Amino acid sequence: MAKAQRVMLIGLDGADPHLIAKYIKEGKLPNIRRFIEGGVTTEGFAMQGVLPVITPPNWASQATGALPLTHGITCFWNHTSGNELDFFDYGFNSGLLKAETIWEAFTRSGKKSVLFNYPTAWPPKNDDNIYVDGTSIYTNLRGYIDYEKIYKLEEGDFPLFVKPHRLNNSGESCRVEGDIDRAFAGISKEGGAQEKTDEYEGFGYTQPGLVTSETNGELSADLPNSDYIRSPLIRSSLRSLLSSPQKQKNQTELFAVLPVNNAREERRAVLKSNEDGIFDTVEIYGAKFLGAAKTGKWSDWIFDVYTIDGKERRVAYKIRVLELDPAGKTARLYLSFVLDIEGGKYFKPEKLGAELYGAVGPMLQPINYDRLRPAADKVAVESLEEMYVWHVKALEYILSKNDWNLLYIHMHGIDMYNHFYLDHTYEQSSPDFRRYQEQIYESYRITDDFVGKIIDDYLDGNTAIILTSDHAGVGKHPRREIPLIGDSWGISVGIMSELGYTVLKEEGGQKVIDWTKTRAISQRTSYIYLNVKGRDPQGIVDPALYDELVTKIIDDLYAWRDPHTGKRVIAFALNKNDMELAGLGGPHCGDIFFVLEPEFTRCHGNGLSNHTLLGYSMKSFFAAAGAGLKKGVKISRRVRAIDIAPTLCHLAGVKMPRDVEGGVIYQALDELDE
Repeated sequence: MAKAQRVMLIGLDGADPHLIAKYIKEGKLPNIRRFIEGGVTTEGFAMQGVLPVITPPNWASQATGALPLTHGITCFWNHTSGNELDFFDYGFNSGLLKAETIWEAFTRSGKKSVLFNYPTAWPPKNDDNIYVDGTSIYTNLRGYIDYEKIYKLEEGDFPLFVKPHRLNNSGESCRVEGDIDRAFAGISKEGGAQEKTDEYEGFGYTQPGLVTSETNGELSADLPNSDYIRSPLIRSSLRSLLSSPQKQKNQTELFAVLPVNNAREERRAVLKSNEDGIFDTVEIYGAKFLGAAKTGKWSDWIFDVYTIDGKERRVAYKIRVLELDPAGKTARLYLSFVLDIEGGKYFKPEKLGAELYGAVGPMLQPINYDRLRPAADKVAVESLEEMYVWHVKALEYILSKNDWNLLYIHMHGIDMYNHFYLDHTYEQSSPDFRRYQEQIYESYRITDDFVGKIIDDYLDGNTAIILTSDHAGVGKHPRREIPLIGDSWGISVGIMSELGYTVLKEEGGQKVIDWTKTRAISQRTSYIYLNVKGRDPQGIVDPALYDELVTKIIDDLYAWRDPHTGKRVIAFALNKNDMELAGLGGPHCGDIFFVLEPEFTRCHGNGLSNHTLLGYSMKSFFAAAGAGLKKGVKISRRVRAIDIAPTLCHLAGVKMPRDVEGGVIYQALDELDE
């Protein structure tokens, strides 16, 4: 019998139960505290995630109740046995899921679901539910049609300079942009995607593959990334052409060219002074006035028209005046990601996209530029906060106008900030460590506000809500170097090259893997693949020697020591048979699965899901409240990611997904006390 008419999963990507407990103890996160105190959680608020500790497999397990061995998604990028060893599929894609999801189980029971930016939910597999994206970390990240930009406007006689952003679809900063579902790995000494410096003067975007890194691939997640334009300021001769809505006597005007739409079109920025001659406003013009912003402020939404492939498209963006010299000699402007407000490509039904933008306004993508500069902190927080507020409004609109029984929503702000800032939050790592700690807290504060709105609106006595995360994250140990193995974003050639298993060669002035001599590689977060003859397209290892070579590699991994400390780096390594005990195996896992010791791990991925390090953890968060659930209780049971879907099904009186391997969290239910 159903205990709840409606059930929800609110997914907070990257939320750390250790940090949540710390903040609550400090009197922060009032809404999450209120939710926990009014419901049920575990000791330490923790839940056991699946391996590897990375986004797509963990959210897939919470959607199916199945382990990665069963549902088939085994890292941020997937690999299928028989494909080239440097060929990957994007792990967010629902087409990779081999297990039935909870929303498919609800459909079988005649119930409706809303999937809102949930990984592995897109593309939709049926017409019965409402889908809002799910292709990447942020809603409609693939729906923008022009990248964010920094314009530096200066007096002087110099040519317009344009440097495009670093297109890096490795996923190392969590972002994967555009319609990319498959990719090959390519080598980059610096870590991260390759760039062609001779293309900076124009907009010839490179489309590199993933990372085959000789250094730590996550290092490039710290790099500033936006289109950068330097444009000369010109004394205005356009007063008669640019009809300002607020012309004032004695105003001075300067203007600069702003390339937009991937430099296919131009707009004008007009710097305006007030009656006292102080420059304090920037106005944007096309053929007419489009919008304006004051120094240190955002504009309202600017609605514009871009021409793309010969067709006019209605778009929306905002500007923020980062700096404006009172004398008008220099200015720095930020122009947000430009959203296509007509497109419904990542909404189902497709009309929902334009309907949402019309009803609640466009969505501002969080900034992705210059995050190590203090001046960017406030802008970053403002953009993230606006994005979360938009989700509240969008949810209210969708849920109030449609019948629904299940909601799965995923919010990624905390995990993005983990990748941006965690490494710098230790006193030994950065003189600005307190500033970075504050940025981490801001991501939790914004998330707490979001949770508060959800529980105020929907914790109504008829609805059960489970609040979870897929994993958390740890900062880089300030006294350790990241070993060059287990890079989530491609192939890491460091240790495996040193041990003689991966061999590089020069080809066309660039390093590539020499597959004729490479016996094994370290691929993705935690896998070693042998290059097996007859199985792998470029295989050289005799299958008869497979078991012997697997054993030898595992021995070598255990024997390898960190050159700085002499410590063992590999916590454990499992062969294909043994990794089944960790819920892994099959055609989407390597021949060896390994986990690093906590002090050598990256943010998350190649550690255990219960690892802790210097005040942070990789643990998942769990709390539940509402219809059918106990109140004010901590249970001793070990809750697992695979228990979420069966518990929600039980509460709603719906048959389990067909491939479920988890169990109902009975200890959390009111019915045990009846």
